Amino acid sequence: MKKRNKVILGIVAIVVITIIGLWGIDFGGYLSVSEAKNPQYVGRDVEVKGIVKEGTLKIDVHSTSFVLTDGKADITVEYIGDRPVNVAEGKDVVVYGKLISNEEIEARKIILGCPSKYVGY
Repeated sequence: MKKRNKVILGIVAIVVITIIGLWGIDFGGYLSVSEAKNPQYVGRDVEVKGIVKEGTLKIDVHSTSFVLTDGKADITVEYIGDRPVNVAEGKDVVVYGKLISNEEIEARKIILGCPSKYVGY
């Protein structure tokens, strides 16, 4: 086999191995509320971005709940833990947690405002 053919074969093998290695990795970032309601995510950990819907925020000593919306769909968020300081209705948030059903997320972490600033609880 000529040296040129060996080099081409090696490059093709590297590309194929890279594609197989990256198969199934999600580079999309956060899900919208509408996307998160897809049954395929039920029982899985998700990162969902949306807005705290007006009139839905309930804060107790050790829990917080609200409806997260993207304007098309809504999902209830239940968070157990210390009260998030700046969470408010109408604010953008990213919720990290487990999708219990296509209607509810059990949150472990809430990021307030722009996700790149990482004000997390």
